[in-house]
Amino acid sequence: MASVKKTLSLVLVSMLFLSGFSPNFAVAAMTSTNYQILWDSVDAGGSNDSSSASYKLHDSIENIAGAGTSASYSLKEGYRGGIYDRTVNFNVLSESRSYQVGATLLSGTTVTVTTTSSYSVGSYIAIVQNEGVSQITAMGKVASLTATTMTVDALNTGGTTPTIDGVNDVVYLLSAVTALDFGTLVTDAVSTLIVGWEASADVSQGYNIYVMEDRDITASGSSGNVLTDVSDGTVSPGATEYGARSSDTSLASSTFDTADTAITTTPQQVGSRGDNSLYTRDFLTLKASIATGATSAMYTQALTVIFVGDY
Repeated sequence: MASVKKTLSLVLVSMLFLSGFSPNFAVAAMTSTNYQILWDSVDAGGSNDSSSASYKLHDSIENIAGAGTSASYSLKEGYRGGIYDRTVNFNVLSESRSYQVGATLLSGTTVTVTTTSSYSVGSYIAIVQNEGVSQITAMGKVASLTATTMTVDALNTGGTTPTIDGVNDVVYLLSAVTALDFGTLVTDAVSTLIVGWEASADVSQGYNIYVMEDRDITASGSSGNVLTDVSDGTVSPGATEYGARSSDTSLASSTFDTADTAITTTPQQVGSRGDNSLYTRDFLTLKASIATGATSAMYTQALTVIFVGDY
């Protein structure tokens, strides 16, 4: 049986592209040594109280309303408008095979495992049913745990929730590591790795996530021995192939949501949201396989994961 040792190193890059957005707004605040007034207003009619048996309203009358702008400033007149700071947070999380534990049951959002000694509240995990060519995966963040159970805040899946029965079912720690290792590839199986992300984008048009490679996966010291890009939609045992599939099932500009797809040197969409999104998660399942007679060597490449906010 031929085997190939392959290490996949990841270059994880968080890139924020701003287009047509210049937040040059002025804001004034009244302060002293002990106090600060952030939400003041100037009123023409003074303060008034309106009341009923159950409610009381402290209101005021203002004689101006509207908005004014110039090249550098924006003024919101009338009731004091808040300052809208567009914010982005993007974390890439990679599977750590050294922290694999067996899984025996998934009930709701609680997974039973052989041990939780390497995990803690706040850890991100991947729950995998039937690890390999047809695996089903869910991603979550640990909200609580015991010696043998972990409860996550939500199950982020690719549309199908794993059914865990203890047969070839595992849990992996997802962390901010920058190197992934498939281990030794064998001819009768497909090896997998998970690259996940959590994104918050307080921007009205949402965001897109892209992935790209520096080159095909190539044997060390050789430019001719590569893992061939998958072309038929499925990375299969016994074939020398490499590709990936996304858990995001609504991609508009790639096939990563419907098929095992080749990663190229051109950025391709693997995740997206169309509006303001907070703490959204998706993941990419990388898949690799080899044929009998494949050259035994260390195969490597670098991947870049890119976040682009749609301003």
